[in-house]
Amino acid sequence: MEGQSTLRDRFEQHKERLSRSELAVVEYLLTTPMDVLVFQNAEEIAAQSGTSDATVIRAARRLGFSGLPELKRLCSRAMAKSIPTAERLLQRFRATGDDLVSIKQRVFSTVHEIMESCEEKLDLAEISHAMQLLEQADTVWCIGIGRSEVEALHGKIALSRVGLRARHTGAAGFSLANELIDLRAADVVVIFHAARDTPEFRLVIEHAAKLGCGVVLICGVQLTDLYRDRVSAVLTCVGSATGLASWTLGAIVVLDLLAYGIAARNQERAVATRRGLADLRGRLP
Repeated sequence: MEGQSTLRDRFEQHKERLSRSELAVVEYLLTTPMDVLVFQNAEEIAAQSGTSDATVIRAARRLGFSGLPELKRLCSRAMAKSIPTAERLLQRFRATGDDLVSIKQRVFSTVHEIMESCEEKLDLAEISHAMQLLEQADTVWCIGIGRSEVEALHGKIALSRVGLRARHTGAAGFSLANELIDLRAADVVVIFHAARDTPEFRLVIEHAAKLGCGVVLICGVQLTDLYRDRVSAVLTCVGSATGLASWTLGAIVVLDLLAYGIAARNQERAVATRRGLADLRGRLP
């Protein structure tokens, strides 16, 4: 399988750097089916390889990955593309069983994995640049592509609450075209999209470029590689190879980081906006 081939190539490149205990970890990784490996955390791999959590993480980094989450994510890409979604769901069932204690542990472990991976990927200079763009925008458009309308709505609310003029849409097809005719050169577009390069995604970026709008892309790793040089700023969020928790988690936290950073740099405006919001709420029955 391609995933094991990726691991073996990394091993051949870096084997001289591995300690004896790290070699034990890599031997286990190379002999374990990828559909099993992606559901195992560092503690489980350590138990199977007779090593420690720290050794597992260190071995992943010795192989040139940022850590175990990236190792699993990159090596399982081919599997994710080739296996039907229904079969992947069956794989999850086999990995977790139906015991609620086990399911809870695995889901929360996946959430921690997503958060740690997102933090590793974020570049402070890119975040600062994105904040500057949003602060200077006439209107911030939060656009959710595909299943990302929830992230777009969250972005609109979070940015409005710190004093920015914002709107959101999760429209597709002709409905998206109807929305985009309102876009102006002084606006900034924030696009939320996890993975697939779609016609709607390309349309938004091309139309924004035509108007001269700034574009902040909050996306997955593959879209980052494709569009880094075609937009104003890219903030990469990382999902999980297991599918036990959503890419959405990282995207929402990244937007919260942007919104709070803008509030902290424009405290008077943020406080005035919050007071105005409290006044409006207080007038409701």
